[in-house]
Amino acid sequence: MTAVLMIEDHTMFREGLMMTIGHMAPSLDICPAASGAEALAVLESRADISRVIMDYYLPDIGGTALLKRLRQVRPGVRILVLSASEDAHDRHSAMTAGARAFLHKSASSQMLLSALEQIDLPYLPDGLPDAQADTAPGGQAAFAPATAPVITPSGVQNDMRPDAAALLSELTPRQIEVLRLMCDGIRNRDISEQLGVTEKTVKAHISVILATLGVPNRTQASLVARRGGLLGKPV
Repeated sequence: MTAVLMIEDHTMFREGLMMTIGHMAPSLDICPAASGAEALAVLESRADISRVIMDYYLPDIGGTALLKRLRQVRPGVRILVLSASEDAHDRHSAMTAGARAFLHKSASSQMLLSALEQIDLPYLPDGLPDAQADTAPGGQAAFAPATAPVITPSGVQNDMRPDAAALLSELTPRQIEVLRLMCDGIRNRDISEQLGVTEKTVKAHISVILATLGVPNRTQASLVARRGGLLGKPV
């Protein structure tokens, strides 16, 4: 198995993403960490970790400081930054500090897995127009939120724009039911009563929904649902 360190301080998002990756890529051994300090300790204790998925903003050590510390502990580690930030300066700073890719949290779980595979490439092709991707030293491409393509080994550009309808299609019928009720502003306890399941089960569904849609909270999930036409005409 390939060991991957996942650094994310939001418990629900982290757990949901772990469940999704575990289902879609069972060959990956996800090692979770809720802070920069915890991540460094995990990396020092696990010699088999070769890749990292990290949030850019963390409550203790984050941003370029954490990137540099991770690379000091494990010089050859490949780091993918997964962030809600749309600041081009954050992307540039992350790539300069040693990140191999910068992916927005609005991306789907499939996009994340694709990017995670491609950070293992020795070099990504140069020469992309500035409007498509930032380029860091060594030809490493930064994936801008919702616009940049992934560059495959053959040089073919695959559109990375997250499609709301496609994201919704990854959910199970039960998860769609839960999402509809979430969009109506119904609380977890009431959702569990309506669906005849435990509140713990509802929370588990919500974790997977947020991870699959690549969003941090219920409000953003509702926006994706509306864009995808789940609540009527797409907007």
